[in-house]
Amino acid sequence: MGSDTYEMESVTANYRIEGLHSALRIKVHKRLELWERFVLSIGVSAFLAYFSFSFFGRWSIILALGAAILIFISVTGSSAQLYATRLEFVTTGNIGRRRGRSERVVCTADVQRLEFCDPAGQLSGLYAVTTKKSYCILPFVDYLQTMEVIRAIETKFPGLAERWRENAVAK
Repeated sequence: MGSDTYEMESVTANYRIEGLHSALRIKVHKRLELWERFVLSIGVSAFLAYFSFSFFGRWSIILALGAAILIFISVTGSSAQLYATRLEFVTTGNIGRRRGRSERVVCTADVQRLEFCDPAGQLSGLYAVTTKKSYCILPFVDYLQTMEVIRAIETKFPGLAERWRENAVAK
């Protein structure tokens, strides 16, 4: 019932692999760059000041400045979590098209392989490839981080890894 924990940090994202009794939990956090936080906070506050000026007059500048500071401090990045068992992959976090909080469940019986993918206009990261479609199950990780996560999953669930290798040989 021991728990193995690996924590990695890189330019792309910080991630942590936790070995649970019958599962793996992988948490990833991608920090926004300083300039991205700055542009977001200034852009939102300028928009707020422009539209609130007719209601609050010069007070709208103070309101906008407060909003800019609050946004700059509170918006730090995007996070996601993959909970992997021998039956399913459950991903929660910023994984949707609009990158809002959502959940995705992929049954391991449908998965032919795991791979790194960096499609144009979509999230890069760990994808579960099925016969119908590829699903991003862990965004924000780069190629090397993805390979580490795949190795951890294959080590924890050797039966899945064996089935994926058989699928690769059959093609």
